[in-house]
Amino acid sequence: MKNNAIIITGANGNVGSYIAKKYCDKGENLILIIHKNDHRIKDLVRDNSAKVKTLQVDLSNYSDLKIKLEKVISKTDWKPDRLIHTATARSSIIISLADTDPELWKSIINANLIGTFNILKTSLKYFKKNTYGKIVLFGSNVSRIGLPKGAAYAASKAAIANIGRTLASEEAANNIIVNTVSPGPIKIDDSQFSESYRKFREEYYKEKLRDIPLKRCASFQDIFGLCKFLLSKDNSYITGEEFFITGGKI
Repeated sequence: MKNNAIIITGANGNVGSYIAKKYCDKGENLILIIHKNDHRIKDLVRDNSAKVKTLQVDLSNYSDLKIKLEKVISKTDWKPDRLIHTATARSSIIISLADTDPELWKSIINANLIGTFNILKTSLKYFKKNTYGKIVLFGSNVSRIGLPKGAAYAASKAAIANIGRTLASEEAANNIIVNTVSPGPIKIDDSQFSESYRKFREEYYKEKLRDIPLKRCASFQDIFGLCKFLLSKDNSYITGEEFFITGGKI
């Protein structure tokens, strides 16, 4: 239907902005949720103002998210029927669990888990009303292999996958399909990170690439291809699954 819409969180991120551009090229209506920055999607929004709306909000603030999403939907009369939740927080401080400050741990868990709960709760209102919805959550391969010196991030990603499994079971009767995409290393623009974190990523990726049979990181297209299928009408039965995009690394 011409008034259906896709909600994309983390829309200014590397993966989120790529997915937004691909769906914009297909003529979809998009509600792009960002936290602070919009530099990767600024031109997209400017050039497609009738079909692309931006919502700036902290996902951990449920009431603000609910009000702003309702406002966009009321103005456009769109019917959201798909959600891609890419928004994530990670610590740029490379530190073991034993040495992690409790407030740092709490901030990552809040951003990733409370944010996931909030976007799901607000979106489900529209999906349940129409007895239809497709959801892709973003986990990570670290949910099954761990992440030394990144325990809060790893824990939150494992939890997100289990939220997806649980929600798929709860909402199957409402024709709402939920899956999780969990990539391994992805080649991204990391210029916004601190020098120490960029160095950590470089060493981490160098080590992990040795173990990947295809000998490369996942591309944005690799990830989009799977998301596109999971959200399409071709997928009417696959739900509650976690898909690892790891180039053959088990």
